Amino acid sequence: MDIYQRIWDADMMGNGIRPITAKENRNLSEGFVVVDLESCGPEHSLFKEVHIPDHKRGSYQLVEKLFDNYALDQTRKERNSRSESREVQEFLLTAMETPPLRVAKEYMEKTSGVQIGDQEWYTYLHDRWFRQFNWDSGKDLSGFEHVFIGEQNRKRLVGHHFWYKYYLEDNPDLNKLHQDQIELDCLNLEIQKRTAPYVLTMGYHLKAFDYEKRRFIDISKKRCGFFVGMSAEGLLALGTVRAMLNEEAVEYFTLNGVKYQLELFMSPDNKCIRTFYPMSENPDS
Repeated sequence: MDIYQRIWDADMMGNGIRPITAKENRNLSEGFVVVDLESCGPEHSLFKEVHIPDHKRGSYQLVEKLFDNYALDQTRKERNSRSESREVQEFLLTAMETPPLRVAKEYMEKTSGVQIGDQEWYTYLHDRWFRQFNWDSGKDLSGFEHVFIGEQNRKRLVGHHFWYKYYLEDNPDLNKLHQDQIELDCLNLEIQKRTAPYVLTMGYHLKAFDYEKRRFIDISKKRCGFFVGMSAEGLLALGTVRAMLNEEAVEYFTLNGVKYQLELFMSPDNKCIRTFYPMSENPDS
């Protein structure tokens, strides 16, 4: 079985929330995300229903603690604090014990022929995702911030590839700011239906909250792809394996019978993930 499919399956057995269409049965014990592509408009919610069971909720609460740790503007330096470092440590130590990251670790050990100790594994994951670097005008960039949270580049949103972050920002009853921050652009819905409910690629406007300036900033993204329903640790596992394979990885992969492209860009020194996201096989067709 393909390693990406194995990680997906492991995540669905762990804290992943299974994406389904409106016509499929809901499993309350496993959780579900209902993807609605039957209509569209600025106020339309892609995720019509989301149920995260109590035994999976802790994963999402841990990653949510990290959402306000970063400067929105990617040209600004970060003000890293000890409390933020402790939040990262708690998140990573917990994620390391989950099924998708165990699958990723076993795969990397088998591929390299080298056993990876717990401390070495923690350091490897931290460097890939949380180690900060500069690139052009970008200051203190990290793969985690870019992929899971998103950044401002003038009037553009860059990154922002975590479905749960999008979901919170689209639901004023759930996010801390009590604002519907998403306005959806309705483009290529028929193409979306080919890859839904597992992967979506769409454009939208975001009222992103700048925690330093204490106000909303209007930014937008023409095309953003993300895996629907994957937990934070599932996304970490996929990105970590993709980064390990890098140039050796196949351009396309199949997930649940649908073919996708998995894009990856690394930092200038090739030590950290810059961005990583899925796309439909023919996004412009």
